[in-house]
Amino acid sequence: MKKTDNHDLNEIDRLVKPATSTMIDRYIFANHWTKGKTVIDAATGKGYGAGILLALGAKSVVGIDIDEDGVRDANNLQKSPNCTYQVCDIFKLKDNFKENEFDVCTSIETFEHLPPERIDEYLQNLKYITKEVIILTTPRRLQPVWEYNGGTHLYEYDATEFTNILYKNFSEDNIMIMGLHEMEMPGGQIGTDITKDLNSCRVFFAAIELK
Repeated sequence: MKKTDNHDLNEIDRLVKPATSTMIDRYIFANHWTKGKTVIDAATGKGYGAGILLALGAKSVVGIDIDEDGVRDANNLQKSPNCTYQVCDIFKLKDNFKENEFDVCTSIETFEHLPPERIDEYLQNLKYITKEVIILTTPRRLQPVWEYNGGTHLYEYDATEFTNILYKNFSEDNIMIMGLHEMEMPGGQIGTDITKDLNSCRVFFAAIELK
């Protein structure tokens, strides 16, 4: 599970570290679905994404993560009446929250940090606590076959694998999947573009509208 890959808030600076701008972009895209909504950010890390969603118009945001230090830092720096953070196991959401408690769930760059054999369990936990929309992102695997060589990415998926998993778990819901390109712009900044080609993108972005 995701324990050591949470970015320190000081590292998220698009002027000093241009590549971190794409991390912010994920939440800016998600904001299309979160305005005016109650939101849970599952695997929130240091909580920067939850703060972005609140700033861009979410009604309220709860960020959860198993990283106790990250949750403490997020509460110390960003806690507000409408944005709170708590330690919670992403596989035990049913024990901590009510059914349909949140309008929207965002879970950004979480898929790849979880054991593949527990992905269905993870998605069903998200589905239980969410009433309207689940938003997921994960990097597309660039090589034909995944080989684990250490690190916190336990498995990266290709387009077929990712799509099949979503349709297996959300067969009666409306699933929209788009690809995100990450590209260097003329001045050296890194930007994000959207594509329909899931076989050429760097990141999958899925919005699942629950029925």
